[in-house]
Amino acid sequence: MDIEEIARMYSIRELKPVAKKYAIATRCVKKIDILKAFPPEALAELTGERQ
Repeated sequence: MDIEEIARMYSIRELKPVAKKYAIATRCVKKIDILKAFPPEALAELTGERQ
């Protein structure tokens, strides 16, 4: 699953707690930029949650 598909699945409100967990800034940043900054573990966590 690529980043664009994940961005369509989740709202920014759902991504903020995960970003906070991995110490990624979310203020004044677009959703796609937050997803690009996620480490592979965070992306795996997101894709595993919805399946």
